[in-house]
Amino acid sequence: MLQAVDKLSEWIGKGVAWLIPLLILELVYDTAARYLFNTATGWSYDVSYMLYGAIFMLGASHTLVRDGHVRIEIIYHRVSPRARALMDALGYLLLYLPAMGALLYFGLGFALKSWRMGETSGASMWSPPIYPFKAVLPLAAFLLLLQGTVNLIRCLQTFFRRG
Repeated sequence: MLQAVDKLSEWIGKGVAWLIPLLILELVYDTAARYLFNTATGWSYDVSYMLYGAIFMLGASHTLVRDGHVRIEIIYHRVSPRARALMDALGYLLLYLPAMGALLYFGLGFALKSWRMGETSGASMWSPPIYPFKAVLPLAAFLLLLQGTVNLIRCLQTFFRRG
């Protein structure tokens, strides 16, 4: 079960990584259109923040499974693996899981409201539908909650392991 969640996070992270070249192409196209041809695109801003937001949010669980998030390591590497596991477990229990639970709860309400009203972006004249983008927030929170729970279980296994 734990490995299945890891594989899901890896799979989603690798899938979302394919949006990065698309974002780069969009930004290069927009820059070339503006500076070489003096033509503004009405859709570029909306596409770029939606792509970047999706990459950032959906890639977070992949980063978590690879232990790539920022950590203050003043004492972390000076203590035993068991003490590290305890520090991580406390962090997951007291900070991480409650924050991800709140993000999931409020993000789901935020996204459902957006879907119900068929919300569009007011950031540009193009005004694309924004409700699919807002659905990324609770999805990412769910994936982070799932991966964080798996990481907590591993911390507890390490802490309580004998030998």
